[in-house]
Amino acid sequence: MNSIDEKILFVSPRCLRIWCKMEEQRDCLEKRGSTAGQVSKQQRRSYDANFKLMVINAAESANNCQAAKKYGVTECHVRQWQAQKQRLKNANTMRKAFRGPKSGRFKEIDRKVCEYITEKRNDGMPITRAVIQLKAREIANELNIPPTEFNASLGWCKRMMRRNGLASRRRTGLAQRLPSDFREKLLSYQRYVLGLRKKHDYPLDQMGNADQTPVYFDMPSSVTVEKKREKSVLVKSTGNEKSRITVMLTCLADGTKLPPYVILRRKTIPKEPTPPGIIVRAQEKGWMETELVVDWLKVVWGRRRGGLRKTRSMLVLDAFRGHLTEPVKKQLRSMNSDLVIIPGGMTSQLQVLDVVVNKPFKDSLRKRHTEWLLSADHALTPTGRIQTPAVHLLCEWILQAWDAVSSESIINGGNPGGGEAEKSMS
Repeated sequence: MNSIDEKILFVSPRCLRIWCKMEEQRDCLEKRGSTAGQVSKQQRRSYDANFKLMVINAAESANNCQAAKKYGVTECHVRQWQAQKQRLKNANTMRKAFRGPKSGRFKEIDRKVCEYITEKRNDGMPITRAVIQLKAREIANELNIPPTEFNASLGWCKRMMRRNGLASRRRTGLAQRLPSDFREKLLSYQRYVLGLRKKHDYPLDQMGNADQTPVYFDMPSSVTVEKKREKSVLVKSTGNEKSRITVMLTCLADGTKLPPYVILRRKTIPKEPTPPGIIVRAQEKGWMETELVVDWLKVVWGRRRGGLRKTRSMLVLDAFRGHLTEPVKKQLRSMNSDLVIIPGGMTSQLQVLDVVVNKPFKDSLRKRHTEWLLSADHALTPTGRIQTPAVHLLCEWILQAWDAVSSESIINGGNPGGGEAEKSMS
């Protein structure tokens, strides 16, 4: 009798079945070259904060069981995530876990630094990690905490930001800081303009707004599509990011757009022809000085519809010193035009071109510059660099971008309710 028969004689039928099953599993593992005792486990999954919040919302609208079944998680997960709801809201949407200390060793420093950050960000002030570290050291000194115990290291700064739901963000725009007496200036401006309108009853096509904006010969995009985890993200350019011209744009309250007035940064106007519908001048520094403002009044503002007849009109300009000189005021009086100056620091609220025109205008210019770069239809310098676009080509882009700005956006002033352009001009 062999060994297997001997074992069979001394075991119960149930034990025999278990023993045979184990023998089969061992033989199977040996055939596949696996190690004895290997078992298969269900693959672990991790979920980001955005997914967890979706599950929480589903649980609150229905119940934990239905939410767990809908998203393929356990009820235990749902309950845990509900307890972390506030932290998940403050966390980065891609975050998957809360690792590290739940609260810092110096809680008072954390609290005061967060209050400082909130106060400055409410005022629109930029905050960097270096600023946070400096402020933390000041607070530690006030609390008599020696540098040997707390030195506000970069690691502490990162952990503090993570604990409090803070992150370094790329700015979405530069905000102009409004003056402290903003309301008083606004009411004074409105009273003055309404008084002029009641007195002279300007038609909409005789109320204008003009503003200068810089246009650069090189307009590389700051964002591009690239493979993940690439250490260097390069964007090709002509190397002339600082070479610019000045463009004076003018619009009327009825949506009419007057010809662009371009000032080149050079001593003489180039001999190459420019496209019709645009006026080109030259100035050594590319600035809109008093003589050029007077010239603009003659060749652009004075040639609008009704300008030659010297119809009573109103022109809204910002507080640039070139607009406030006596030759400019004299020229406006001779043209029967009333000058309205936007108070300093309030162009972001009252300047129509700043509010609704300049951004789409420059976006359109940047699009054409990118298409020109990708077309490879450009000359190279002796050193192999891309030459800057020619003046006539840049003028064509300006005309195309200016034509792309809709008259409706000027009339509505970016407000769905409409009338903001007229209000800021009136």
